Amino acid sequence: MGEKVERISGSFFRGFTVGGANILPVLTRRVDSLNTPASVDTAGPATYTAAQIGRGIILRDPSGAARTDVLPTAALLIAGVANVYTLASNGDSIQWEVRNVGSFAVTISTGAGITLLGDTVIPAGATRVLTAIRTSSTAATVIAANPLAAPGQVPVQASTITAASAQTYTAAQYLGGYIARDPNGAGRADLVPTAAQINAANPALVVGSFFDTTIKNTADAAETITLTANTGVTLIGTITVQQNETAVVRTIKTGATAYDVVKLG
Repeated sequence: MGEKVERISGSFFRGFTVGGANILPVLTRRVDSLNTPASVDTAGPATYTAAQIGRGIILRDPSGAARTDVLPTAALLIAGVANVYTLASNGDSIQWEVRNVGSFAVTISTGAGITLLGDTVIPAGATRVLTAIRTSSTAATVIAANPLAAPGQVPVQASTITAASAQTYTAAQYLGGYIARDPNGAGRADLVPTAAQINAANPALVVGSFFDTTIKNTADAAETITLTANTGVTLIGTITVQQNETAVVRTIKTGATAYDVVKLG
């Protein structure tokens, strides 16, 4: 397995290659000479635009008091940034920062069609990294994370599962980052670990943290893997992996014993 990084117009696409196939086309937007940060100093609540988000960084001065800012609607966000690289299809994602450059707290709130997760209060001088994942043409999940608190992605530790029955992934397999699964004769409804098991496997995870797991369906016939929720875990939509498909699922900690899982691709 090798790492694949591509630079396109001031942004970096970071992914991994397995057997020559790029399996994790997740966009991380970086600000450089091609992207000038957007400045927002509204003396009242601000509604961010897709154009501001597209800059990669929003410098927010709440101008005299704490403010509750609003994300654009999912439809406006998708229409404003969708292109061949990001948010053009379900599972695409875009990442940006909101930096509080003022003296009062800023709270991020939702626009229509947005499901907002994570650490949404930005104290003076702090930053939140927001990741928007398109779930339909009019809906997106946005994860707000404190870059100083959230642990990094766990190292990849590949697991192989060939059992001819539905399986419950262990926390070690799931957090290991890569599962090669052969359903072995029929479609299987596999369970993700419980929230308690994930917590025990990685106590460093805080609300707003997330990690990615790649699941590869290695079936030799048309056998589908369907992920099933376990205690304390909510699946966003139906998550399936078809024969010869490789899917990436992102698991986000939304509470002390609660996680959401969304399919990225």
